[in-house]
Amino acid sequence: MKQQRPLLPLFSVVFVDMLGFGLILPLLPYIAANWGATPAMIGLISAAYPLGQFLGAPLVGRFSDRFGRKPLLLFSIAGTFLSLLMLGFAQSIAIIMISRFLDGLTGGNITVAQAYIADVTDEKSRA
Repeated sequence: MKQQRPLLPLFSVVFVDMLGFGLILPLLPYIAANWGATPAMIGLISAAYPLGQFLGAPLVGRFSDRFGRKPLLLFSIAGTFLSLLMLGFAQSIAIIMISRFLDGLTGGNITVAQAYIADVTDEKSRA
């Protein structure tokens, strides 16, 4: 039987990642009105995160198998931190798009979190 480890830190990492995903949504009308963003630009801002995640998630998963789950989860949360910092200080729509893409690229930690849970729990205690 595998030793049960507290999963709260893991859930916190995933929560921060999901918070980073949805954080921009209430700001889109403000960006459109005050920065002169066209509907196409708003669409690109919205699409930058999932595009980054589409490209980054397989790499993050592969690297977690090679280097371990914890280092990749730390890398992921550091990428989210840096991208949200960029977003907070953005002075242009291009920087907003880049920060969203970076957040998606490093935010593919759901699969790593699932693999970590499988590593630290036994089969009977998983849902």
